[in-house]
Formats: sequence, C-alpha cells, structure tokens
Amino acid sequence: MRVYLALSARRGRERLSPLPFEAARRAIREAFPVPADVVSSESWTVPGEGAALLGWSNEPEHELLPSVLTGRPGRVLGYCGYLTDPEHDEDVLLAKDDLGDVTADLGGVFSVFRAGDDGVMAATAIARVCPVYHTETRGIRIAGSRALLVHLVARALETGLAEPPVDIAVEALHPLIRHGFLTSDDTPFRGVRALSAAAVLEAVPGEPTVIRRLPLPRADPEPREAAGRAAAVRPLAESLVASAAPLARHREAVTLSLSGGRDSRLMAAALSAAGVPFGASTHGFADDPDVILGGRVAAALGIGHRVDLAVPEPARDTIAVQHPLARAHHLVRMCEGMNSAYERVNSYRPYDLVPGTSGSGGETFRGGFLYDQDDVSADGLLGRVRLIFRAAERIMTPEANALAAAEHARWADRAARDGFDALDKLYLFYRTGRWIVGSHSATLMNSPYYHPFFDNRVVRDVLALAPSWRRSEEPFFLLLGELAPELARIPPEGKRWRFDRERRPRFVGRRAWRARAPLVPRGRTASFNWRLSHGEEFRRLLAEQIMDGPRELFGLVDRRAMDEVLRDMSGRRWSKQIWHAYTLSVLLSGAWREPAPKLPPVEIPIPG
Repeated sequence: MRVYLALSARRGRERLSPLPFEAARRAIREAFPVPADVVSSESWTVPGEGAALLGWSNEPEHELLPSVLTGRPGRVLGYCGYLTDPEHDEDVLLAKDDLGDVTADLGGVFSVFRAGDDGVMAATAIARVCPVYHTETRGIRIAGSRALLVHLVARALETGLAEPPVDIAVEALHPLIRHGFLTSDDTPFRGVRALSAAAVLEAVPGEPTVIRRLPLPRADPEPREAAGRAAAVRPLAESLVASAAPLARHREAVTLSLSGGRDSRLMAAALSAAGVPFGASTHGFADDPDVILGGRVAAALGIGHRVDLAVPEPARDTIAVQHPLARAHHLVRMCEGMNSAYERVNSYRPYDLVPGTSGSGGETFRGGFLYDQDDVSADGLLGRVRLIFRAAERIMTPEANALAAAEHARWADRAARDGFDALDKLYLFYRTGRWIVGSHSATLMNSPYYHPFFDNRVVRDVLALAPSWRRSEEPFFLLLGELAPELARIPPEGKRWRFDRERRPRFVGRRAWRARAPLVPRGRTASFNWRLSHGEEFRRLLAEQIMDGPRELFGLVDRRAMDEVLRDMSGRRWSKQIWHAYTLSVLLSGAWREPAPKLPPVEIPIPG
C-alpha cells in the first residue's frame, strides 16, 4: 500500500511553510494503518518550494512493485494501485503535461499524483477504487490518497497546531446510516471531498484550482441477432484477458478468492484464458453453495482449491465472532469512517509477495444497481433511485431526510430521462467508487492485489454495452462461454441467470435451460448470516453503544425510532441499519483514534 500527499501554494512564487510537512509526518502514523516501523517515505519539493509531493509505503523493494516516487528533472510521480504496463505508462504520465490526455486510456487500477514546476495534478480512474481526496485552506491546495491525512494537514494550517483535533462533518454522514457507505463525494472530515471518477485536479500556483471530468463511454444499443451479441462482448473479453495478464509476471501462483458465484467464476475464467497460474480459496460453511460450487469450478479448471470452513467439523452450536467494538474500531480506522462495521476488511499482517485477486466488481458487468432490479418500468426505476438516496426515512430525523431529499433531487431528473443509465452510473460512482475503497485499501496493505474487474480499460468496455442488456446477464454468460465454456455449464448460485428467468423457452433450448438450474441454500447453515441473526446478547452490545454513545448521532437518527428498532428482536428488517448506526457512534466517539481495545470474542448461536 502506498499513501500520497500533494501540496500546492495558491499564489505564484509563494513558498510552502514547514507546518504542513510537520503535520503530515505526525498524521501519517494515524492515517496509514500499519505499524510505523514497516513504513518507508520519500518526498520531493519543487525548486521554488511552492509545491511538493510526499509518499509513504509499507511495500518491500521488489522488481514488480513501483518506487514510492519516480521522476525526471523538474517533475515527480507517485501512484496507488497498479498500471498494466508500468515501464511505459510511468514515462507517459511524467512526459504529458495534461494527465487527462493519458489516464483515460491507461490500463490498471490506479490513482495518480504528480508534482512539478507547473504545480500539482491528481487523477482518478473510472472505477475510482483508488481514491483522491482534496481540500483547500489558508491558500494551500491539498490532495492525497487518505482522507484523514488530507484533513489533519488542513486542520494544522487552520489551527496552527501540528497535531490538531479532527472536525467531523456529522451532517454529511446520513447516507452511512441508510446504506453503510456514502452516496456522495463527501467524507466524514469537514472540508475534504473525494475527487469524482475519471477526473483530473490541477493546482497551478497563481491560478484557481481546476477539476475536470473526463468523458465517459457511450453505450451502444443491444444487438438483435445472436451473432451480433457474441461479437459485441468480444472486445470486453479481450480487455479482460489483457487486464489479467500482468498477474503472470509474478513468480508465485496467484490466489483467487473463489465463492463459486457469478463474479469470481468469471475471474477464474479470465485468469485461465490469460494463462495465469493460480489456485483458489473459499471461506464458508460446509453446506454453503459458495463452497460446493467453488469446488466444482476449481475441478473444472484443474486448479488447487483450499476451503476454510467457518465452523470446522464437527459442527458446533455457536460461532465465536469478534467483539463489535473491536470490529468497528478496525473498520473506522481502515476505511476512515466511510464504511459500516457490518462489512469485514483485512487486518494488517506482514507484507506477502504472493499476489491475490477476487471477483469484486463483477456487478458492473450486470448493470450495477440494475442487476437485482425486477421492476424496470419508469416508475420502478425512479423508485429505486429514490430508495438509494432516501432509504430508512422512518428512523431518520426530519433534518437528515431533508438533506437526503436535496441529494435525491439531483439524480431524479437524470433518472427521469434515462433510468437505466442513472442506476448503472450510481452503482459505479458510489457503490463501486465509495463502498469498495476501504476493503480495496485493506487488501493492498498486505500483498500485491489485482482487481481486473476494476481495470480502467475493462470498465470503459463494460460501459460501452447497454445497461439494459447487461442487466439480463446475457453478456456476462457470453463472456464465460468465450473465456471458459466449461464454467458456463456449471449452475449459478441462488438464482437462475436473469435471461433464463425472463425468457423461459417452451420448446427449443428447454434441455439446456433445465441444466442451468441454480444451486440454492438447503442446509442448516447454508444461508446463516450471524451479522443479521446474532441473538440477544450481541444486540445488547450494539444497543448500548448506540443509545448511550455520542448525542451527535441523534442529529441524524431519531432516538425514539431507533430505541424501538433495538427492542424488536422478532425480525431482521433494520439489522443492517443497526450496524451502520453503531459504526457511526464509534466514529463520533473518537475511540478509533485510541489504541485498539482488547475485548473477548462473543458467541453467536447457530440456528438449529
């Protein structure tokens, strides 16, 4: 994992003061969630001292890992993530004056930071899973890859303190309660925003800050004939294989997190087609379809498959889970308060050079928020857009609901013109571009991790296919057939392919349709999710933190409604929102800035 901070004075010929540098050196210990003794650093300041680029890394020196900073006379570069062709792409990123002329066409999963005589530039890829955060204060433009680092340096300039207090923008965090991630470019830290997807920030001394969004691909209509549909997915198949090819440069075989579901299955197909040596690992209960289908996928490809059982045999009546406060403490630090502790992200471990990958990001191939949208009438699409912004209104305050209504209005007009495109882009911009960031960062912290589904070129080729067609899952199925036909013959998990559900054949193709019947959960633990069915003792731990925690939470959450929800043990309707509120309470408490609590695990009963 590499972390960057770029600084640029707003006025021409003005020098940066020592304070932001000192604040950054202190803040990095908190903003970079790895042990300080494994972090190396580099920095570069332009000769006139009006701009600078600072970088930190916990990665070892290795021929396949980039330097923290690389440059030429008068200009340096750093990037998070990876580039498909680093030797060529680094040269181009350094040589071209406008990063926007370069980043739209690059392969890889990345964000870029550059400093030179012409100031500072930063750029995001189209999937935005490697973020850029930015702010401006006291005449200094600040951009970086960790929101807390950007915020603490800005606060140092505002307060004159090298170790300033954090200023949480509580009002911006109501989407966290609704969904567990942010449906905006806000962050928990006042004044700090995320740079949009496929955008470039320019901070030239003596000139205003400029943010430009690069053009997005335009989708072609759905082909009518079978031959045309097969031809339409071929460029995407080629770019997907090209995005997987860099994994073969490693001496070690890649480890694929294989669930047996749709997305990791397609990733297995891409790795196989690219000739990448890999093995697979699956985590779950023994009767989970993920475990069963993961084994079938591995057997079809002839690869090794390791299964990590959630409860090793013989079966037990309980499962031991991490105390929720310890879980939330880690999530808030790692994800900078922008994800819910309902999710699980990696903890730090010594850096391992064995590369990894997974099927994360495959939903975009299936239409984003359209992939589980059954009602595609105009009203149905508009209703889904409304839900994305205004979910959980019953437990929110009128003030929080008014903020949500204003944010919804900006997308409602767009959805009225093209609801398919709106739901597709909402997923890319916020579900992919905000929700996945924390877990992606956590994987980069521990090993070289590749995400071909988030590859800049791949996503652009995905968006060239009509979202209404991608929703049918036919392009996804055709990709499987193109890359690994044997995997297309293995049943899907949970539900039929959507095109099978919506176009059930009467005569021709009936046998193939029956063969594609899904594998559904049937065992005792196959569909058990302890985060939603956790029992009275665990619910009490969540309730105590929420109801007795910081009162600022109840500027967003209606206290009486939340109390009623916490007392109701009969259903799971609000279980996720309880986790989200718990996480926000921990964020507002400031406990995450203290050493991690040492708390015993909690036993959760497994249904019998």
